[in-house]
Amino acid sequence: MRTLVALVVFAIVPAASGAQPADEGNAAGRLLRDVASDYRGFLSIDTAETVGIGGFAAGAIHAADASIASSVQSSDPATLTGGNLYGSQLLQVPVAIAWWLVSAAAGSDRHAAAGRDLLRAQISVVSWTYAIKLATDRTRPNEDPRSFPSGHASTAFATATVLQRHYGWKVGLPAFLAAAYTGLSRVTDNQHWASDVVFGAAVGISSGRTVTVRLGHAGVSVAPLAVPGGGGVLIAATR
Repeated sequence: MRTLVALVVFAIVPAASGAQPADEGNAAGRLLRDVASDYRGFLSIDTAETVGIGGFAAGAIHAADASIASSVQSSDPATLTGGNLYGSQLLQVPVAIAWWLVSAAAGSDRHAAAGRDLLRAQISVVSWTYAIKLATDRTRPNEDPRSFPSGHASTAFATATVLQRHYGWKVGLPAFLAAAYTGLSRVTDNQHWASDVVFGAAVGISSGRTVTVRLGHAGVSVAPLAVPGGGGVLIAATR
């Protein structure tokens, strides 16, 4: 019996005169305060819905994980070059910091805010991803530890969500395609199960939404997707 599983993805402000908190005019102090707020903000109804749907989809795919991995590896898949690098925090974090600092130095408040949110999203998503990894300690298809969820997928989808929220779908769509490519590469490279990638995407989207909540209604919706013999998660654009 064939199992079908679907994954659809389509500055520094001068201090004002008068008394103020010691960290009010300090960029590092404000960042620390906002990061602490992000941890609280992550525990929200929106996150519960997104992660809950991601968990449902991952659970539906879980039963087919072994067959998907076996099918992919037996077909001698081509290496999806760049996915391993793009989804790495060793790339995403420095890029976010550079984006923020260069934009601030150039006097672009808009781009500096985007860079700052990219950094906040990475701090958030790395924390939650590794907390779950340590709690579950799932074995990867290649027998390495800490498989669930995929950190590369969560990192890439967090970046895509922040970029979409700041710049719209002109930038967001390529970013989500890059995130989907990254997630797929983790399966073809035998580094993760398919369900790891699906749940990682949900964690990443939640982290990106949390740090950009001030920008209004989210431009990404997540919903379960039922298909014969399996399930998936639909990540859809809203206008």
